[in-house]
Amino acid sequence: MLRSTLLKLSQSKSFSSWVTSNNKTRTTARRFVAGEGLDEALAAARVCNDHGMMVSLDYLGENVSSTDDAQHARDAYLEVFDKIAEQRLHANVSCKLTALGMDLSAEFCEGLVHSIVERAAATENFLRVDMEGSAYTERTIDLVKRVRSQSPAIGTVIQAYLYRSEQDVQDLLAYGCRIRLCKGAYKESPDVAFEKKADVDANYVRLIGLLLPSGFYHGIATHDPRMIGATIRCAAEK
Repeated sequence: MLRSTLLKLSQSKSFSSWVTSNNKTRTTARRFVAGEGLDEALAAARVCNDHGMMVSLDYLGENVSSTDDAQHARDAYLEVFDKIAEQRLHANVSCKLTALGMDLSAEFCEGLVHSIVERAAATENFLRVDMEGSAYTERTIDLVKRVRSQSPAIGTVIQAYLYRSEQDVQDLLAYGCRIRLCKGAYKESPDVAFEKKADVDANYVRLIGLLLPSGFYHGIATHDPRMIGATIRCAAEK
């Protein structure tokens, strides 16, 4: 129920305006959003770096309705890579394909991704393609594999709550693809995703066991102390 409510609110422009204009909610939001502009995000990244943390920067936005909006997002990502290099930050970049026009044209979207990955490679950096709802999973993985076959400067995300994720991990590893593993936050049908947390956790641990010995630099993304513990134990055993 909570997940459904939050997802619905996240799509409301009026709710977004209220959150960013209300002092109390704005303070809470800043725990999760570095800022409304690139300069604020870069400053937050610098603070993280100074505390020994690396950073992934994301230009927030999904499901653009025009090619102009998609190209604007692409340009924003190019600028992020340039600024990271200019300021010598320890940071890479994450993006969502629907922000780059996946709903409009897969071919158009892939062209924008190629241009971003070229900039990432030119600045000795890396683009992570975030995973969205299961309606986009197949298309996202296919696009990433095609781009990865031409450049190592791209990786993606796998969601442990999907039944298909174990096979997807194996397919992506065959391409030498770096993966960020998360549990998954979208509301999904029981036809495609585990419903019980215990089953999601068990699959998460199973996927950790595939990722860590693979020889690639993956990301284990979780706030769950049990999953962190499982990662540490797996690493120690291997």
